[in-house]
Amino acid sequence: MLSALILHLLLTLGAHLGEADAAGVLTVAAGMAAVLLVLLPFAMLSVRRALDALSAVRTRGRAVASPQG
Repeated sequence: MLSALILHLLLTLGAHLGEADAAGVLTVAAGMAAVLLVLLPFAMLSVRRALDALSAVRTRGRAVASPQG
């Protein structure tokens, strides 16, 4: 979601540069791609950790709901 927002904002910025500055638009697009590639591993790690935490909470919830006794 965040990468889509960054993409949208950078493309909007590129559109405001105008057609006369095609090199500027390409520079913005290349910068956008570089930022997304740098941030992608951190985003994937955050998603993985969130899923692990959710799984742990669900497992703990099942253990509390059905005590072995």
